[in-house]
Amino acid sequence: MSTLPPSNPDTPRVDHVRWIARIWNEKRWLIVALFFLTLLSSAVAVSYPYLTKRLLDTMQVLLESPGASDPMREINRLLLIFAAVGVGGLVASLFPGVRGVTNSVFEHAIRSRYFNKVLGKDYSFFSKFSSGDIVTRLTDDIYDFPKLSWFLCSGIFRAVESISKVIFCLAAMVLLDWKLTLFSMIPLPLMIALFYVTQDKIYDTFRKNQESISAINTRMEMSFSGVRIIKAYACEDKYKRFFSDVLSTRWNTEMAVARLEVVLHLIYQYIDYVAQVGIVFAGGLMAVTGKISIGTFYAFYTYLSMLIYPILDIPQLFVSGKRAFVNIDRLEEMSSFPEPLVQEHPEPLGAIESIVLDRVSFDYGDRPGNALSDVSLSIGKGERVGIIGPVGAGKSTLMKLLLGVVPPRSGSVLVNGVDLRDADLASYRARVGYVPQEALLFSGTLRENIDFGADEPGDELFSMAIEVAQLKDELRSFSKGEHTVVGQRGVSLSGGQKQRMAIARAIARKPALLLFDDITASLDAANEERLMKRLDELFAGLTYVVVSHRLSTLQYVDKVLYLEGGAIRGFGTHEDLLELPWYRAFISEHMGSTGVSR
Repeated sequence: MSTLPPSNPDTPRVDHVRWIARIWNEKRWLIVALFFLTLLSSAVAVSYPYLTKRLLDTMQVLLESPGASDPMREINRLLLIFAAVGVGGLVASLFPGVRGVTNSVFEHAIRSRYFNKVLGKDYSFFSKFSSGDIVTRLTDDIYDFPKLSWFLCSGIFRAVESISKVIFCLAAMVLLDWKLTLFSMIPLPLMIALFYVTQDKIYDTFRKNQESISAINTRMEMSFSGVRIIKAYACEDKYKRFFSDVLSTRWNTEMAVARLEVVLHLIYQYIDYVAQVGIVFAGGLMAVTGKISIGTFYAFYTYLSMLIYPILDIPQLFVSGKRAFVNIDRLEEMSSFPEPLVQEHPEPLGAIESIVLDRVSFDYGDRPGNALSDVSLSIGKGERVGIIGPVGAGKSTLMKLLLGVVPPRSGSVLVNGVDLRDADLASYRARVGYVPQEALLFSGTLRENIDFGADEPGDELFSMAIEVAQLKDELRSFSKGEHTVVGQRGVSLSGGQKQRMAIARAIARKPALLLFDDITASLDAANEERLMKRLDELFAGLTYVVVSHRLSTLQYVDKVLYLEGGAIRGFGTHEDLLELPWYRAFISEHMGSTGVSR
């Protein structure tokens, strides 16, 4: 079985340099400050060996000529310069702290940007990208060493610091002795050539590792969401094997990354060590033969030691850069996924007076056939429509079209005569209360879940919502009342309680249109009756559409829409439709009886 999410080799890679420049431009003053502190830190570090060389040479002159006065003045001047450089070093010591803060600033900015982009996607996006994969891209791909936010600041500025140290050191070494400096430059072209040869291998290895992390998180999200099913079927051992498969793939990709990093580090390190040994021998020979002073040899040896880690750090910019480029591409793959078309100047809808479906068809693309075919329907203000039909008839799809979360492939959904494609969907949905077939609650308290649906939450609105949803008495039985934490997806509540919570959340919006997608599955007949009566009493002119598999629900609706195979087979009052033999047969077989008391 495949354990990695499918990667799309045709997805174009973005211009990474331009992407980084765009992010930097948003925090330009932080970047300017970091450049200043970086160069100051490098200049301070490189100045010490040169000043020490000058001090040693001056002391040598003083020892050889005890009566000379100029060397003493030079020593005093050098000590003052040392003190000034020390003050500069104190300022430069802020560099690591500012760099660490900037890492977090970038992490927050990137995660917020792409989270907002994900929220703007439609159902087709979430069909392609699993929850675990999205979470991985918004967390693991961005956070911590050596991922994207670290690379954008620490990774790049560590390299800038290393490059500036190399340049400053080489400049000082050229002033001291240009021949020895040539030995110091030997490792650089070898390291650049090595990176050029291995860059594709680095990118592919890190990409596969991030995909394996996505697969792990997807499997864990499925495990925790479906833990009741796993336990009900006593399939813990089977699911452990499924998890072991993706974990094994993750292990293999992690080991591939570790092996690649170790090999590259060793090669870079020993290239530099060979050059270092050669320079020590050459410099030592020149000092012994008197071609350079002891102070010069000391400074040169110190610069050589200072160059080791920067020279090793510069190639790491390319390695960590390749990993960061993988992270950028994965974020941009989500961002570039087509968004639903949004009108530049959407038409406001106002109060919902009418809803018309004009020859609407819809399909899910990856599934055979149409979910809905040539559906035409008109719902007036205050009308109550019940939707029934066999499983897979397209009832839930129709509700999504009415909500405006999926656009029709053909035809139009018109509200007040305005096509929803051209309408201000935010203002429309603000007037719609939606209760899904599977009640989804957020982690948090009961009060927070219900207030989530309200534009202006308050005690009066909350009390009204729980009373209409038949939760008031039950709420008192919870230990902390409205402040009781419901747990992940409402795991601490029963199915009926979750359903009524979802109803209360919808009612808290004070909607003009209520969409109930099979809510009666978790409500008994008594609660359903009380719910419908309270809706009539409190919301005059309320329009609602309800999907149901219960015959008793039909007594609360004005018209019944019968769907079969994605098409309308019947639309009218329950009594009129009962004149049709096939309708009576369906009611008798699937809903228990043919009579509805009114």
